[in-house]
Amino acid sequence: MKKILITLTSLALIQSVVLADVVYITARPQPSGAGANPNGTYAETPGIGSDTSATGTGAGTPVHAGCRFFSNSFSNTTYALTFPNPAVRLTPTLGVVGGIYQIDHNFSSTAGNVSTNISLTVTCSVAGTLSFTNSGTNFIRASGSPATQWKTLGFITNDIGSSTPSIDFYYENGHVNAGQNNRLLIDTFRFTLVQPCLSIPVVGVTGPLSSNVNQVVVTGVSASATNVFVYQNSGAGMVVIGSKTTGVTAGNNTVTVSGLVKNALVAATQKINGQEACTPTSGLLVGGGANPAIRVTLSLRETASTGPVGTAGSTASANLHFLGASGTSGGAPTNGLIVNPSTSWQTVTFSRGNLRLDNVTGLASTIADGPGYNANDTVTLRVYAYRTGPANGIVFYSPTEAQSTTVTSNDTFSVNWTWNPVADAEGYRLLREVNLNGYTNDFTEVVGVNNLVDANNTWVGGPGAVTPTYSQTNASIQWNPTQSNPTNFPTPWAVVDAIALSMDDAAENTGPYDLYIDNLKNGSTIWQTFESAVSGTTDFGFRVPSFSGTTSGNMLAAPDQGAVSNGAADTGTKSFRVRFQWSGTNAPRWIRLTTSGVGNPQVNLDDDISFRLLLLPVGSSPVAPPAPTLNINQLGANQVLTWTDAHRLQASSLVTGTYTNTGVTLAPWTNTFTEPTKFFRLVD
Repeated sequence: MKKILITLTSLALIQSVVLADVVYITARPQPSGAGANPNGTYAETPGIGSDTSATGTGAGTPVHAGCRFFSNSFSNTTYALTFPNPAVRLTPTLGVVGGIYQIDHNFSSTAGNVSTNISLTVTCSVAGTLSFTNSGTNFIRASGSPATQWKTLGFITNDIGSSTPSIDFYYENGHVNAGQNNRLLIDTFRFTLVQPCLSIPVVGVTGPLSSNVNQVVVTGVSASATNVFVYQNSGAGMVVIGSKTTGVTAGNNTVTVSGLVKNALVAATQKINGQEACTPTSGLLVGGGANPAIRVTLSLRETASTGPVGTAGSTASANLHFLGASGTSGGAPTNGLIVNPSTSWQTVTFSRGNLRLDNVTGLASTIADGPGYNANDTVTLRVYAYRTGPANGIVFYSPTEAQSTTVTSNDTFSVNWTWNPVADAEGYRLLREVNLNGYTNDFTEVVGVNNLVDANNTWVGGPGAVTPTYSQTNASIQWNPTQSNPTNFPTPWAVVDAIALSMDDAAENTGPYDLYIDNLKNGSTIWQTFESAVSGTTDFGFRVPSFSGTTSGNMLAAPDQGAVSNGAADTGTKSFRVRFQWSGTNAPRWIRLTTSGVGNPQVNLDDDISFRLLLLPVGSSPVAPPAPTLNINQLGANQVLTWTDAHRLQASSLVTGTYTNTGVTLAPWTNTFTEPTKFFRLVD
């Protein structure tokens, strides 16, 4: 028998306790019922306890109708320090043999009828060792108000091989008398597993993570950490593949590792004061290296703007479409263009495709006697050919009407209208004007013929729309506000919202990706070359990959780069470098490389839209463009420096440096230094 008084101090070894595996015991039945709980976890000496509706409301408390209260019979010497028959016994079934559990009690003393000085003796009579805290205060009135608080009593350590201890409660001292508003309340006990490893803060890992690298960046390391460990699970559980034991600093730490395996899970831990965090059970996927294949589509926003190409367009419309995709899955475009790695620059082209009808010609009229129009009515006609688009089922019309001359007669009359047939037309829509009332009042259609006998009896009231004037032949899909609607762009103009990059399902590879974009083009107009920004400039043409909150969760926190680069160029000396890594292989994974606020360029959908892309295979490196040329010319008394495109101009008094920025990036520039000798160079 292990007898421990409630006045003992806490376990010295348990500090900054972190908890898991929770078991509850209520003194009353769950979820309702009278009397002591009969389920075997709670017992009391018969005849000394009674029911009350007072109920603690601590977080997680099981539903029950009230608690048990005790009066002066509890403090009777019959139950004071009398073994082996306790006043109250708890027998929890806990989850971990030999485990340490924190014990908390929740009750409500808000009625003001609980003893202010009751103190109990507690013993673990079976299969455990107790250590309790807070001498003489655990069951007093203050411990039950507010009713939401959990009062920590102490800890129990299960014996090795056991998880069902018995914990006994006895009267120690204090005043208990229900008639004098000094009750003892027993309500809900909570047993929570204490795992020392959980007291150590969890760290993270970030990319790039691939089978061709030997370092892992561990994030969130504490300033007091002495060791950092990197784990990998390649199918046989988590195994340490690298550690850092010296030079550990707060924040990010780079750990050298060995044997990273594609599609394995990688995680990390830290050690503080000799205690390592719990071995991780999950982690981030290791990729196969830059670059796997990728799918590319173009996100376009409807706009009221009408050019010119490349200039900022109105983004007032919320209607967005994927050009080059035939569907969506979870908001991501599907069936986009697959781009495979190559050592050469590739052209990625998007085309709406336009199917049009010729205009109607040869419109003629012949007046006939008979009923129809009234004498002296005037009638004119406009005729449009129409057809249903084969790719999207949308009806479209010839762009320009065939216009008749005015027809009239001094007697009642009808009109025989004829026109030349239009190739591929399914029918013709005719708009009529009578007595100069406009062409928006009535219309009619004819199918399979190119004439109309007009006795003024075939017309339908209404304006008779004659748009759109083309049919889109290539795939696109709307994704906002309604996903998966096949679409026909309403106007020839759109704003490039983003380049959408999606995981190629067949690749099953998180990357990382390291790619370059250059020479964005619409028709014959190249609107972006990135030459007018210095290398390293961000938010130029495109945002960083994580900028879009819609898709940032699909990638790791690092790498996350979108910036002008002089490391590769299709032409000139600059391009836009993009680096990221997928956070998993489960679909859909995609990112929006958005132009929001850094261009919003307009494009004409009647022409192809393209850009150049460098997606190198694993192990390949880009060929850097030639360095810029700096020229100095004497113009009168001035020395004028010239160069092409944007580069940072630096100056030094010595040819060997140190060089500092002049604040100038674009030529020409006139030397303003007064020193007899000055050296200049271009960077970025």
